[in-house]
Amino acid sequence: MALTWFQRLQVAFRGWARRREDESKKRQQEFLQRNTGWAPSKPAPTAPRSVSSRPHVDLDGLQAAFLDSSGAIAYYLDLESGEVVEHRGNEPELTDARYRRVPARTPQSDAEDRAAFAGTLQDAALRQSLLEARDAAAFRRAISGDRAAERAWYNFKNDRATTAIASWLRTLDAP
Repeated sequence: MALTWFQRLQVAFRGWARRREDESKKRQQEFLQRNTGWAPSKPAPTAPRSVSSRPHVDLDGLQAAFLDSSGAIAYYLDLESGEVVEHRGNEPELTDARYRRVPARTPQSDAEDRAAFAGTLQDAALRQSLLEARDAAAFRRAISGDRAAERAWYNFKNDRATTAIASWLRTLDAP
């Protein structure tokens, strides 16, 4: 499982708060349009913004999408709204230029992260048992005995995901 129950709750609450904020801004805009007849009806043109400069890129959704290892859902970033769109196998492919596929983790990147995390541990016996773990399931079994190390592993994994997502967003801004 990619995210803990608590992390999923955090992502849900942030999404709800963001939607509430967007609805509030929309209501304010509608109010201004209704009550400012003297203002120009057409807004001033704005220059297009890059993806990372958008204030509402759904970073939590991107992290959840990046860490989802189920393979059942493909995730796309909507470049216009900054939202993450889920795409299931029975739906038509999103080929519009406004959508970019969120990169997925590979077994190799997972193995590299596990090895890098094991290298950060002070406990030599735990570090050795984690390095000897052949796959993710064996790694989880080995780390499950030490709650502090397990918590540190999930923090480490989230930090690596955040770094990878930031790097990917920078590539979207590149000309």
